[in-house]
Amino acid sequence: MGERSPDTLVVTEANRDAAHLLTQWRAWPNGALALVGPKGAGKTHLALAWALEAGARQLQPAASPETAATLFQEADRRLVVDDADGPRNEEMLWRLLDLARTEGGAVLLVAAEPPARWPVSTPDLASRLKSLAVARLQEPDQALMEVVLRRICREQFIYLRDDAARYLALRLPRTFEAAHQAAAALDADLVRGAKPVSLKAAKAALARVQAARGVGDG
Repeated sequence: MGERSPDTLVVTEANRDAAHLLTQWRAWPNGALALVGPKGAGKTHLALAWALEAGARQLQPAASPETAATLFQEADRRLVVDDADGPRNEEMLWRLLDLARTEGGAVLLVAAEPPARWPVSTPDLASRLKSLAVARLQEPDQALMEVVLRRICREQFIYLRDDAARYLALRLPRTFEAAHQAAAALDADLVRGAKPVSLKAAKAALARVQAARGVGDG
């Protein structure tokens, strides 16, 4: 998981419902919740904020059932499993969800797709995943788009001026993918240590993104 502080988490309409569900972790049905959303949506960031608040620890999706059971107890029954829809130990995941249900835990599974869509070969696990409560992160609204743009650029040592950030947030497609594409376009045109990104540079970056997507400015 990343090292971003939960203090930087911005709640907007795009992630408000998911953020609220995380604050209700003591009441998660069967002691577990899946946090899902598109790539770049900030799932790991939000999960980190929850883990710090709840005192949860991270468990690798390929961990053994024995490791999961031990860590579950050591962490006071509060665990995060990131990339839970990728390669994983199905026996471990079933045991973890069973422990959360029977012992009153709080297990957060972070993934791109809802658990009901995960390919699994264990019938009991498939049934358990289909009944799991889900918190969904949506594609960004304008407010979140601007925040995401600034964050991505900052991580690449690119400083966006306010007018440049607003310009891009208003005109880019409202997707996290587009935010990453815009940052890449800015990075390609900038010299390290250059002045903050101007409105002119933002317009050039938008044109590059639109050209790559095969759309015009209108």
